[in-house]
Amino acid sequence: MCRSQKRFVFELRTADGMCLLLFFSFLPIDSRMPFRTLLYAIVLFLVLSFFPIADALAVFENTKTNVLILFADDLGSGDLGMHGGVCHTPNIDRLASEGVELTRYYGYPFCSPSRAALLTGQMPRRFGIAYALGAREPGLPAGLPTLSRTLQSSGYQTWLVGKWHLGTASPPLQSGFNHFYGFEGPEIDYFAHTNKRGEVDWQRNGQTVNETGYSTFLIANEAIRLIDERDTRSPFYLQVAFNAPHFPLSAPESYLDKYKNLSKASALRAAVIDAFDEAVGRILTSIKTKGLSENTLVIFISDNGADQTGRNIPFRGGKGSVYEGGIRLPCFMRLPGKIQPGTRSHQATSAQDLYPTIASAVGVSLEANQKMDGRDRWAALLGANAPQREPFVIAGSDMAMFDGDWKLIQSADGRLTLFNLDKDPHEQNNVWYQNVEVGERLKKSLVEMTAGFPNLSQRRGPAPRPARPGR
Repeated sequence: MCRSQKRFVFELRTADGMCLLLFFSFLPIDSRMPFRTLLYAIVLFLVLSFFPIADALAVFENTKTNVLILFADDLGSGDLGMHGGVCHTPNIDRLASEGVELTRYYGYPFCSPSRAALLTGQMPRRFGIAYALGAREPGLPAGLPTLSRTLQSSGYQTWLVGKWHLGTASPPLQSGFNHFYGFEGPEIDYFAHTNKRGEVDWQRNGQTVNETGYSTFLIANEAIRLIDERDTRSPFYLQVAFNAPHFPLSAPESYLDKYKNLSKASALRAAVIDAFDEAVGRILTSIKTKGLSENTLVIFISDNGADQTGRNIPFRGGKGSVYEGGIRLPCFMRLPGKIQPGTRSHQATSAQDLYPTIASAVGVSLEANQKMDGRDRWAALLGANAPQREPFVIAGSDMAMFDGDWKLIQSADGRLTLFNLDKDPHEQNNVWYQNVEVGERLKKSLVEMTAGFPNLSQRRGPAPRPARPGR
């Protein structure tokens, strides 16, 4: 038999101006093979001629929806420039205008329960989280289904950058995150990265990191690095949990100089929020530069209301309270092509709703029979004629029960107060005695929905007395 070796060289010019040299080296073949081999080469030539290389490679790029959560710490609704705040927040304000503003988004009175509600879709009181956890408390139980674990099992790259504050029992890498950079406790010094005991609480995947820099900017740097170095074949879930503007407040001098006209305390908080806004803008710019804006769901939230240094205007109360100022928080969502820009949703949404809502938005199914207090609010956010959120509870030591415009508060000492938020959004008038039937109905629902909650630690204060109407 005759044996030969033939080499074909094709030069193909794509629409991008790239040149591709294809070398087909044929092993020794018998007389029946050359025609078939030539046919293969012709077909390949035609395919590559009609489909540029960039387009051919694009089939390997991720097409699923990415998720970016930008988590503020102790940011009140009135702190933002768009809501009358004294500091400059152009990037956050722009993000709000590019998507939907949730005017009735409810978090929790403290850091830890808000973060637990996001990750579990449950009321954190179910597993004893009602306050800001201490640095060495167990916190989030091991083995719980989490948003990060659900997305991870669906092929997502899952990253947490910044604040954890969910205890020691199930740290980030055991709760569904592939990567963790930041701090585990309640607060850190913005420059020294130390906790209140003076210990460095700054790590990357369990290894302490000693580095210089302002924490707000370091968190943004890490988020941008992860976006830049991501596996482009897989979607990502990136939770960026800033420590700003949580105490102990500190800011670079250049930001403080912008607010010399304010009092020292006001200037310091404004500078911290200004730097935070800049960091948010850098991350959003990275998303845009990488061409990811169109398929990235961006969610901006705060964990609880501002403390006494911030602004929760026009609402009553602040951090630590279940009045509107402590739990009704800034929340914006953006997903071009899905969420109509410049819109507002007035339907009530809770922190525990984020888990099922995000899963719905990205097309990921939850586990069968998974315990979930949250509800999927995706259709409502898209502007569909969705029903009002069914009654839900924000439960700390004090508990707030929401049913449409009605809000029932049961204090830890047992007092009951009833408000109609449509008529009285500032919660100035307790209308229990004018609406006893409504109050009793909500009270019964509250008892049913919180049945089985574990008792809170006695170190947190006295046990609640039997519930009774307040004045």
